[in-house]
Amino acid sequence: MEWTGWTITGAAIALAVLAGAGIAYAVVRAVLLKRRVGASTRRISPVLAGIEGSAAEIEQGLARAEQGASDLAREVERLRVAVAELQAISRHAAFAIAQIRGPLRWVAGVRALVRYRRR
Repeated sequence: MEWTGWTITGAAIALAVLAGAGIAYAVVRAVLLKRRVGASTRRISPVLAGIEGSAAEIEQGLARAEQGASDLAREVERLRVAVAELQAISRHAAFAIAQIRGPLRWVAGVRALVRYRRR
């Protein structure tokens, strides 16, 4: 078989037609893909906005929780100091009561003795 001008020209035309069909197919698929991506973006955008809003609310809640934990720790420390002071006062009060009861028991004994003798 001998290559003639018509054979080469025919092969070039067939190649150009096939390449054009391939390019047209690729362009159509690209347009369809762009439409699908746009539709998906429009459907997902409100969901993403809701998620971003929820994330912002969660971050604010975490900040408030951290602040609350800090306040709670300060309050617990203040109460711990107050409890320690009250325990010290209670020990001193118990000692004072014991010191006062000693003589009062003697007075109570004398009083009971006086009552007994009056009978």
